[in-house]
Amino acid sequence: MSFQHIRGHERILKILTRIIETRRLAHAYLFSGPEGIGKRLTALAFSKIILCSSESKGSCGNCPDCIQVDQSNHPDLILVEPQEGKITVDNIRNIKRELSRKSFAGGYKLCIINNAEKMNENSQNALLKTLEEPSPATTIILITSQPYLLLPTIISRCQHLKFQPLSLSSATEVVMKKGGFEPQIASFLVALSGGSPGKALKLNIDSFKELRKAWINYLGLLSKVQNEDILKFAEEFSHDKEISDLKLNFLRLWYRDIILYKIYGNTDHLLNKDKTSEIASQSSFWSLKDLLEILVLIEEYQQNLERNANFQLTMETLFMKLNQKSLSKENIL
Repeated sequence: MSFQHIRGHERILKILTRIIETRRLAHAYLFSGPEGIGKRLTALAFSKIILCSSESKGSCGNCPDCIQVDQSNHPDLILVEPQEGKITVDNIRNIKRELSRKSFAGGYKLCIINNAEKMNENSQNALLKTLEEPSPATTIILITSQPYLLLPTIISRCQHLKFQPLSLSSATEVVMKKGGFEPQIASFLVALSGGSPGKALKLNIDSFKELRKAWINYLGLLSKVQNEDILKFAEEFSHDKEISDLKLNFLRLWYRDIILYKIYGNTDHLLNKDKTSEIASQSSFWSLKDLLEILVLIEEYQQNLERNANFQLTMETLFMKLNQKSLSKENIL
């Protein structure tokens, strides 16, 4: 099959392989799971196999159909991406119109809707009508990292395939291969991106190192800053909400490194190996109990953000609590 370039997701690939072999496609599939782990890549590979005109098993990669899928211009494959953060009712109406037309090649017509959670309620209701009365030989694949934003009636109309995060080794392998990074840098980027190769590959490592330098410097000064400084830093830290989850992951991984250094006294398990002196300094300042409490605090605020809490307000509260912990520690010392 032509899933060879996809890392991980063995269970889902087996399911899709059986579907292809039996040619018994459902009218709709829902691919859900963390962002950047290969859901869209899998949907495209699946579509390519279905549309391939070669008699060989799987997709040949060389026929006109395969080439058109690779170039995103196959007449029987509709690719929908959010425009300005939205998938509109007009987009859904266009999908319905295209799927009602006869296939150019005489086989299936497929539609991939990426980031399907960007449909508002009106768009989803319009799609629901299409799912309830599908045209023959058509398949729609919805892709989302936030399935809870979809109407339950839409989810119930789909065969739901839940993608799991990649293993650290698989994700690191993808980042090394596609990004050309050394193993240590690749594993750090993967950890920072929460196991998402897609997110890791989007990171500008040089820009991130500059930001990390400023963040580490500030975290080391928490006991010496005033409330207005905390609010200012929280505001600066909240810029670029596109990578807000990466910033929280950085905080979690930073204190994780301090904990590991405190326990083992060496750099063997550290992700931020190039910041050993700063880690050692923080390790001597905090007790293990304090560090574990900080880690729990960060993870608690990460969960709050997953429930759509305000990012800047969350950061203000978190840094205030870290500041209070630092002050109480200094007073004891």
